[in-house]
Amino acid sequence: MASSHSPESNTGAGLSIPWGSIGALLANLYITIMILALAIPLVIIVAVSVTAGDFLEFPPQGFSLQYYSEILQSANWLSAIQLSVTVAIGSSILATTLGGALAFGLNRYEIRYSKSIWGLAVLPILVPPVIIAVGLMSFFLVIGIWGSPLAIILAHGIVFAPFPFIMISSGLDEIDSSVEEAARILGASRSQTIRTITVPLIASNVVIGLLFVFIISLNEYLIALFVSGPGTETVPILIFSMLRYGYDPTIAAISVIYMVVTIGVILIIDFKLDGQLW
Repeated sequence: MASSHSPESNTGAGLSIPWGSIGALLANLYITIMILALAIPLVIIVAVSVTAGDFLEFPPQGFSLQYYSEILQSANWLSAIQLSVTVAIGSSILATTLGGALAFGLNRYEIRYSKSIWGLAVLPILVPPVIIAVGLMSFFLVIGIWGSPLAIILAHGIVFAPFPFIMISSGLDEIDSSVEEAARILGASRSQTIRTITVPLIASNVVIGLLFVFIISLNEYLIALFVSGPGTETVPILIFSMLRYGYDPTIAAISVIYMVVTIGVILIIDFKLDGQLW
């Protein structure tokens, strides 16, 4: 009896492509490239920041912490660090307050055109930053606060409010409404229900949203540049100002400090998402 398998089917079976293995290989290759692309510049910056030489150069000439010491002794750097931290704290509180209030209102009350409002709420992260920066600069000039730290806090607080808004909205969506209804049935007022039931349940989302804004504000340059004035310099603004006149290892040192702070906050957010904190 002749075989029921044709030569074509045998050939096709023999040439089957292991797509799963190829996909895994490409995924691992992509991850490796991304890790190297991120790690190599960071290693170079750290190495350059501890050079004993007078210029940004790699490999570094000797080992010294002199540029970290210069930052701690420089009035300009200390002023910029103080302003950056103040702006980051103020804008993160403002953004979380605005985003949280809007998220709660849209989630817990029947509001007309709520979907349109939701779209407008996330618009600041979709519009090109330079357009927002020019608009805010013009507005702050009119009301007379352009160039002040308050202008940067307001700008960052408004522009970055979508981040806590999205996080808190997500947290509110996950709350079982029956829990709040049970508290109301047992005699709790609306404010008591919010304070004792709702807020504790979304505390993780609030903290994550606040930390996101803090770290973004700490590193933001463009908007801060447009709304700040002479003598009002955050760390990113001061870094770019110094780069106009050359490459100072002090820039690498402050970059390492910023990198450590950023990684620390990211780890806190990561632990919080994994439920290991609070």
